[in-house]
Amino acid sequence: MGDYFERVVDVEATDGEAAELAARALDWLVAEGVVTRERDREGMYSPHADEGYAAGPHWTRAVQGDPGWGPGPLAVITGRHHYAGGQGEDEPAYAVCPECAVRTTVIGYPESFVADEEVWAPFRAAVEAWERTGTGDAACPACGTASPVTRWEWCDSYALGTLCFEFWGWPPLADAFVADLTARLGHRTARHMGKF
Repeated sequence: MGDYFERVVDVEATDGEAAELAARALDWLVAEGVVTRERDREGMYSPHADEGYAAGPHWTRAVQGDPGWGPGPLAVITGRHHYAGGQGEDEPAYAVCPECAVRTTVIGYPESFVADEEVWAPFRAAVEAWERTGTGDAACPACGTASPVTRWEWCDSYALGTLCFEFWGWPPLADAFVADLTARLGHRTARHMGKF
């Protein structure tokens, strides 16, 4: 069966901004009654958080209709992390160079369902370096230009960020809610769903 999650990842927040943005967004979510400050571990399977914030009395304001069940916790995660869709997936299908806009295929769907290790290895090294140190460059196989991995465009199910809102067991989030959260953050966000 599995557990579903939906993420909103701030892909532009800096290390220095993430904690303050997280606190401001949490204040807003609590004021709106979407979550409470009560901590909850039930149904939390995040690789980056052991507990989250319990759903509030008006949690349905954040979702597309009322499904008839209460959601799990919301993890608010800060720190440099990569995010993938789940089910063992840890690589993106592709990456687009920020300099020449050429798409590099990492997983050649539908012929292959695993990453081409030769293609992915330099990207993985750059992502791991960014997670450890805050900097990591990947060279484009097409134009040869090395660019920070945070400037590369990734497929919809992959994101890099220093701030993430991970909704565990929630019904699909409403587009208007995600747009409002994104506007409050003041940055571009990535949104994806997954299963653990």
